[in-house]
Amino acid sequence: MTPNLNDMLVFLTVVDERSFSAAAEKLNRTRSAISQAVSRLESDVGARLLYRSTRSLALTEAGARLASRCRDIKRNYDDALGDLQDISEVSSGLLTVTAPHALCGSILIPTVAQFMATHGKMNVRIIAEDARLDLIAEQVDLALRSGEPSGQTARVSKIGGVGESLYASKSYIDERGGIPNDLEQLRDWDHIANEWQGTPISYELNSGTKLTIEPRIRCNAFPHVMTAVSASLGVARLPDPAAKVGVETGQLLLIAELGVSPIYAVHHFDTRPPKWVKSFVQALRQQMKRT
Repeated sequence: MTPNLNDMLVFLTVVDERSFSAAAEKLNRTRSAISQAVSRLESDVGARLLYRSTRSLALTEAGARLASRCRDIKRNYDDALGDLQDISEVSSGLLTVTAPHALCGSILIPTVAQFMATHGKMNVRIIAEDARLDLIAEQVDLALRSGEPSGQTARVSKIGGVGESLYASKSYIDERGGIPNDLEQLRDWDHIANEWQGTPISYELNSGTKLTIEPRIRCNAFPHVMTAVSASLGVARLPDPAAKVGVETGQLLLIAELGVSPIYAVHHFDTRPPKWVKSFVQALRQQMKRT
């Protein structure tokens, strides 16, 4: 029968510690389990490996030869573990992350800064893309997704939520006579939407008002939505963190709150993703709390 690798390593520990009891303590196992492992190994190799007495151990000729081989195996095993640890901590030096444009400035970039400060050997590749990429085809390690996931075969982990509201420029609102008391009147305003919102677009305001509208302007990327809103071309649904600067400078005005959209981290690794991916997800959660 082929000897068991674990039994061989147990045997080597007994040889190095010169005691079954000491080997049991080092391996955090019972003395009986250590004795059984050595006996099983002797049975598998078909030779006695140790002369045992109540006070001492001595290697047989077969035991001495096997101990030397076991030491080589353990050295290679330890080297392999060291290589795996290096891979776990450093990866290939590149982490590829994708996120919608709206989440890049307020969430992704600050997270990258925090991550790189604690992972000095890592490089980060950012793909700003509002469309949902095929993570495997595009060789993406991690994706940030907004809204409830649907049809996912990947690993999905909720990392927080971002408030969203309807915004327009001050000049556009002034042109329309100010924010209406009856938000139903927003149906007659010009609306700007991102392609991912579909058509028509639907808003459910915190006030309970529901609007279904055909947008007048559609954009395939969030920066163009922001540009159109700033150019006084209409109303748009924007993440609150992305609109913050415009609100603080008085360029944008909040018309109505829409609630909180959940944000998810998505990857295609198995139940044990690499350490650098888990570390980046944790950094994302911390940044979401700050945001």
